[in-house]
Amino acid sequence: MAETRLTERIADAYRAVTIKGAWYGPTVAELLSQIPEGVVTKQPAPEANTISALLQHLLLWNDRVVVASEGKPLAKWEAEKEWAEPAIPWKELVERWNRSRDLLEERIRNFPVENLGKTVLGRDYPYEHMLRGIVDHTIYHAGQISMAWGMLRRRK
Repeated sequence: MAETRLTERIADAYRAVTIKGAWYGPTVAELLSQIPEGVVTKQPAPEANTISALLQHLLLWNDRVVVASEGKPLAKWEAEKEWAEPAIPWKELVERWNRSRDLLEERIRNFPVENLGKTVLGRDYPYEHMLRGIVDHTIYHAGQISMAWGMLRRRK
């Protein structure tokens, strides 16, 4: 029973950082609602990722975690390829992010409790670690999106 609540707590934490209720500041959805499309592909600083690239990176990892939650291998992390995907147009990217976000929350919430301690295929850690990790990953990049938006706003 306690472990069932654990998947619900992880899903609730993911929802809090993506939609509403983040303890640290604006959620990804709240940030995206503030940012005009005209700035999402502008670099906030030399060699910094754009807001669009950051959201696309979050989408990529959401999709990877969904696939891994189905018992398939988690894609290998390769630094040189992480940011090399072709850019997705902003409106499509936001729509895909929203669908991916909702699907991932559902997958976390309904993840089989008995599999939380099993090892993620292609990794040396359990599913619980991966599911908690996607929450942390989202917080990290939400902070980067927030910083990028703050820098771009001050440029006006």
